[in-house]
Amino acid sequence: HSIADQKWLPTHVQVTVLRGRGLRGKGKHGTSDVYTIIQLGKEKYSTCVAEKTTEPEWREECSFEMQPGVLESRDRGSYPAGSNELVLTVMHRALIGLDVFLGQAVIPLDKLFHDSRCVKNEWYRLNSKTGKKEKERGDIQISVQFTRNNLTASMYDLVMKDKGVSTFIKLKERFFI
Repeated sequence: HSIADQKWLPTHVQVTVLRGRGLRGKGKHGTSDVYTIIQLGKEKYSTCVAEKTTEPEWREECSFEMQPGVLESRDRGSYPAGSNELVLTVMHRALIGLDVFLGQAVIPLDKLFHDSRCVKNEWYRLNSKTGKKEKERGDIQISVQFTRNNLTASMYDLVMKDKGVSTFIKLKERFFI
């Protein structure tokens, strides 16, 4: 098997949390001090807090390592439920007491990967917690990019198409030395 015959399977997923719109105001003056928790499996990141707003802008990026095979349906049973779900939870930072839940978006990465390989600036609707009554919670805009050894799918395809395998290997060595 040459590298070109192998299926391109990513090792990492890169998530950029861009902004929110129409969020619920939980603080004074009908605004919130908003941050987003990004979670995949047991790993979590948090954006910084955007203060006094219902239209926060973050533009913050994080990267998660994925379990091998978590995007493949035949291997999925060997992972805990939710291992391939990217969960974005938008919170209001309370000065006293517990932070307040504003909404949540769950993105199944396997479906995303097989449908389109990446999403750019996509808006996701924020939902209530499971079992709670749905209400308007606004939306969050994110980009998701799958990568393998720092190469995105499109870079990989380009290199493969353009130069064949030998350059790809050289390119890879150059990337990581």
